Amino acid sequence: MPDSEIALGFLWKKLYKQIHLALVEVKNEDNLVSIGVSFPKYSSDRFLGDTLRLFGFTKEDLEDLKLSHWLGKIVDYLIISEIQNVPCDISEYVTFSRKQFKTNVERLARRQAKRKGISFEEALKNYENFKEAETKLPFIMMESMSTGNQMKIFIEKTIKSEFKDGKFSTYGLSKTATVPWF
Repeated sequence: MPDSEIALGFLWKKLYKQIHLALVEVKNEDNLVSIGVSFPKYSSDRFLGDTLRLFGFTKEDLEDLKLSHWLGKIVDYLIISEIQNVPCDISEYVTFSRKQFKTNVERLARRQAKRKGISFEEALKNYENFKEAETKLPFIMMESMSTGNQMKIFIEKTIKSEFKDGKFSTYGLSKTATVPWF
């Protein structure tokens, strides 16, 4: 819900963290889940919109998330509808997937130093002329639970003509499994 005191990006960060934690709790041994996300107001010009849909193969998949437990205090800033069936007249499907860019020079240098057995300073010199990738893809700021570092989860939408069954990451994203687009 719109609020003059709380920015939409801040709410996305809080909401998506909780959705991610809920999905981690229901993941299988391959770290995959049967619940996918959709951003109905998505725009490839850096805007996710203000709506998130969760899709499960069954009503029980969605109930097993126990979202009321995970959403806590942010529930005051959300409108949560009851679980509903997908409309019958769906003609398009989409994938929402994470797109990763090589944008953090220090992270790239640390990785190269470890991989090649060279010093961080030497690896950093290899990236002197590195230019960050520019994108207009929308993203959600997240805090890494393992490192505490801030990271951007860039989200890419791809339109598909038919449904493709599959599993999703613990962010509810997939490069292959589709969700209905409406």
